[in-house]
Amino acid sequence: MSKLSYWLWLAAKDELTALVKNQLLECFGSPEHLFAMSRQEFIEKTRLNKKQIDALSDKSLQRADAIQFDCEKLGISILTMEDSAYPEILCSIPDPPIILYAKGKIPDLERKPAVGIVGTRKATPYGMTMAGEFGKQLASAGMTIVSGMALGIDGAAMRGAISAGGKTIAVLAGGINICYPPEHNFLMGDIQLTGAVISENPPSTPHKGFLFPIRNRIISGLSRAVLVVEAPARSGALITAHEALEQGREVFAIPANIDAPNSMGCNHLIRDGEAAIACEPNDILREVGLSPIYGSKKPIKQPEQVHYDDKQTVEEMWNKILKHEEKTEENKSEKQETTQKHAHIPQLQNENQKAIVDIILNGAETPEDILEQIDLPVARVMTELTMMELDGILKRENGIITINF
Repeated sequence: MSKLSYWLWLAAKDELTALVKNQLLECFGSPEHLFAMSRQEFIEKTRLNKKQIDALSDKSLQRADAIQFDCEKLGISILTMEDSAYPEILCSIPDPPIILYAKGKIPDLERKPAVGIVGTRKATPYGMTMAGEFGKQLASAGMTIVSGMALGIDGAAMRGAISAGGKTIAVLAGGINICYPPEHNFLMGDIQLTGAVISENPPSTPHKGFLFPIRNRIISGLSRAVLVVEAPARSGALITAHEALEQGREVFAIPANIDAPNSMGCNHLIRDGEAAIACEPNDILREVGLSPIYGSKKPIKQPEQVHYDDKQTVEEMWNKILKHEEKTEENKSEKQETTQKHAHIPQLQNENQKAIVDIILNGAETPEDILEQIDLPVARVMTELTMMELDGILKRENGIITINF
């Protein structure tokens, strides 16, 4: 039996999160050792719950063999954490995928460090221009552009990088034999020629919604820095930014008008001190230790500025800004009052979220703590945690989950 079979056997245990799989490997050394362990050993030597122990006690290699067969047929490479082609920088995060499926060639991220460029799918012309130009100039300067290949900002950044002859990595949520979104079929082909399309999930895995926030930790994990180009207040790009902060990566954001809905998330990241302002690619290049761009590169063309009516005075403009700030403060006060009046957190969307909050109130601090105490699939719990984080109900710092009261 090949060593790869044991890696695939462990990777296919959906009942275990990536963090748990990594902790098991750290404790017991290898997938082969875990495969050889009995149910009783798992009970005595770990703190796993019954579902997790049941999964590890199943020694069938049928699914592992099927995945290996599909990859060979589809020309998909399988990289374990022991392979030299597996990106070393990804191993520095707490929960790296123990296996990567890849098409193309993953660039050398020591020689060409990566920047993750993320943002909204419903991008404005301003966002598309910024993403394309930053992607192009950063790639020209020697950086690898990493993104999720989504519509909008992701696609624009990757096209910009490819136009400059740069290196790219697309991280998909589902199987890499399924182009998602389908509109990016040609882009996906170009990415494979200039870098790689990768996923932690085996071929033919559907691109289900709950997989996207889980995938985002890989985008930030591969990157030395993450740039948020355009993101509303409720955006998956903000999950990537927060993952990057937890992983110790630098985060940048491109600012926009304070009342621009599509850039509210970027503006808030800057306001809250979570992201540095990116006014030009050199801001990022200096941070990662690469030479700034001088002279030969054209500056990014800024979008047209808003021209106020000649009759509008400076005082009127300031009044408008102050009025906007007052309204923002009023909304904050109302939100705080609502939170104080409704200790049971009325924003909760369903019974699953209520159960998760109860478990956190009783002392749970990590996703693993919650999974031990709730009768829900791993994927459902991770989805609910992500949605509650986006809604501002929960916050995560250094892997610890707390409730925003």
